[in-house]
Amino acid sequence: MGKKNDDIKKLLISLEKKYSVKRASDIIVEKRIRTGIYSLDYVLSGGISDVEGGHRIEFFGGESSCKTTTALYVIKKYQELGKTCVFIDGENSYDADWAKIIGVDNDNLIVVTPESLEQAGDLFVQLIPQVNLIVIDSIVSMIPSDEIDRDTDEPTMALQARINALITRKIYKAIGDRKTTMIFINQLREKVGVMYGNPETTGGGRALKHLYNTRIQFRAGKPIDIGSGDKKERIGMEIHLKAVKNKKGTPYKTAVCDFYYDGSFDNKKAIFFSALKIGIIQLNGRTYNYGDLQVVGKDNFLQTFDDWESLQEEIWKYQENKQEKE
Repeated sequence: MGKKNDDIKKLLISLEKKYSVKRASDIIVEKRIRTGIYSLDYVLSGGISDVEGGHRIEFFGGESSCKTTTALYVIKKYQELGKTCVFIDGENSYDADWAKIIGVDNDNLIVVTPESLEQAGDLFVQLIPQVNLIVIDSIVSMIPSDEIDRDTDEPTMALQARINALITRKIYKAIGDRKTTMIFINQLREKVGVMYGNPETTGGGRALKHLYNTRIQFRAGKPIDIGSGDKKERIGMEIHLKAVKNKKGTPYKTAVCDFYYDGSFDNKKAIFFSALKIGIIQLNGRTYNYGDLQVVGKDNFLQTFDDWESLQEEIWKYQENKQEKE
């Protein structure tokens, strides 16, 4: 081992004269940043990675599937941690009133509206060394400058994709060993002429898919109603999340969270089912057991139990210990 270490040291010294180089063990991995939305943190394998090279995440899905609202919750969390955030408003649709309801500090959030895709790319490069979080809403809404001045009937085959490929290379260079988080919000498209398989895809070109460390799909689930008959009122919906790619954790994790139209997420059911799955909560017949608590029926447990934060921490500790053993 001594000779091997000497050889590595000599190689490092020789490479340092020309390249930016370090031992893999010198790369500092901080504790993950939990967003406060348990289901999102779960599919992210514990939260957003605060690591050199940053965490580049795509939120994609159909309309009204809570992508932007979830990104606003991430901004809120980063602001609570004293971090600097920027919102790239490619759709000219930032709603300051809604963001305030979510808990975003609008006075300390910079909102930028690029005039073109190229300008957005230059903006990313400028911002990455200076901020902690960049949210792009949405990446496919920003058009190349050549398209701005063209008539709508003039073809521009794959122009956006080619520019995005250049932007991704610039992002790789700019981010280096910085820990900047980038969240790209993207929309679903349908592949023309697809007869078999899933026709859904995301816009922007293939280079973007390679840029993302993590891709999370959002789907609107069943509605949440209260009351009945004429007094029935729709107050929210389930949001289904799936990590279709995750180079920072375990891919293909799925979760469901309850979102309410007052701007709140309810973590109770997601935490409950996670604790049940790993055996922290145990089911005997119809009785749910957790410590000294014994409750008959799921709904009764959800209404009776109130220390969800401690239960959540117990789940995270269990999963961290499991990962260390593996």
